[in-house]
Amino acid sequence: MRQSIAKDTGVRRYMRRVVASLQIIAFAVTVAACAESVKHDEVSAAKGALEFARVVLIENNLTEGYEMLSEGGKRHVPLDKFKQSIAAMHRSEYPERVTALEYEPMAGEKAIYIFLTGQNNHEQFSYRVTLEGTAATGYKVLKIDQGMTFPTLSNQKQSLKPSLSIP
Repeated sequence: MRQSIAKDTGVRRYMRRVVASLQIIAFAVTVAACAESVKHDEVSAAKGALEFARVVLIENNLTEGYEMLSEGGKRHVPLDKFKQSIAAMHRSEYPERVTALEYEPMAGEKAIYIFLTGQNNHEQFSYRVTLEGTAATGYKVLKIDQGMTFPTLSNQKQSLKPSLSIP
């Protein structure tokens, strides 16, 4: 009987080790899958941000600009709030020219920031356009923010070379 209990205990210990090893392997595979590298095309993203800026900021066609938002952007901001936000960014005037100067990929995310400057004869504007997507899927605007400086969330912020401008 003692040998049977000892054998049973040894088998249980062995099975626990096997299960624990399998759990560690499963965890490692899950982490590796989640940490897949996201490839971005900053020029394509910048062109998308500039097209959005042309429609919204230069042509002031907010309804068409709203339709250019990603589904996530539309889900979080209704059209009337979008119009109010853009108007609040531009109390008196809108830019006549917009330039994409910098970009910052969101580490491990399928999103990228494009930093724009706008100018007219009287004012200079700064914008951060957040785009969802990758080089393979293309990009859609999630949101636009305005301000003088935006803190970098990583050390990935880089200059676009060459910068791109509209009109």
